[in-house]
Amino acid sequence: MTVIRRRVAEKGPLLDDLPGLGLKAYLIRERGVDGSPVNQYAPFYLWADTGGMGRFLWGGGGFGAIVSSFGRPPVRHWTGVACLRGDAALSEAQTATRETWPMAPDADPGAGVDSALNALACHAALQGVCMTALAVDPQSWQMVRFTLWDRESAQDAAVRYNVLHLSVPGMGGMAGPGKVSVQGGPETSRNLSDGCYRPDLGTATAEPQ
Repeated sequence: MTVIRRRVAEKGPLLDDLPGLGLKAYLIRERGVDGSPVNQYAPFYLWADTGGMGRFLWGGGGFGAIVSSFGRPPVRHWTGVACLRGDAALSEAQTATRETWPMAPDADPGAGVDSALNALACHAALQGVCMTALAVDPQSWQMVRFTLWDRESAQDAAVRYNVLHLSVPGMGGMAGPGKVSVQGGPETSRNLSDGCYRPDLGTATAEPQ
């Protein structure tokens, strides 16, 4: 993983001002750390628009350098649903988690997404959360929740990563005026009017290696 760490240190800041990019998290897993069975470089992207994602992947925006160095990796792609900021600062992000789960077979996806949105708002209120995002893969009808933390995560069922670098050129614009209300007891009810983004075209991508 030494090569990956060195490359991220050298190349990571190049995307700090990339147009169309909301966030790129440069993530790694190391064998034997936090239960990981593998060494893996797995960057995660949140795009403010699909045009920016296209420019990056095939418009000369940077993906070609990855292909020339490592070959062309598969890129997983989800449709963005919501992105919420937590109480911790993005600049303090140290770890990340990724959780995926299937929707009920043949069920209307609307109910599943609404339930996941309520859970996302509760999740964003947890101590140590910098930001959390929800997305859907409409091919497999799976949902994914990605979270950045300023500490070790307590999410036992999640895949855990260490954060090497964050590029956040468009995160300010991704915190819009939408609202998510959490239904529950007074301890969990929270209205997130400042940190909720519900895009029409928002996307999330990852490049597992």
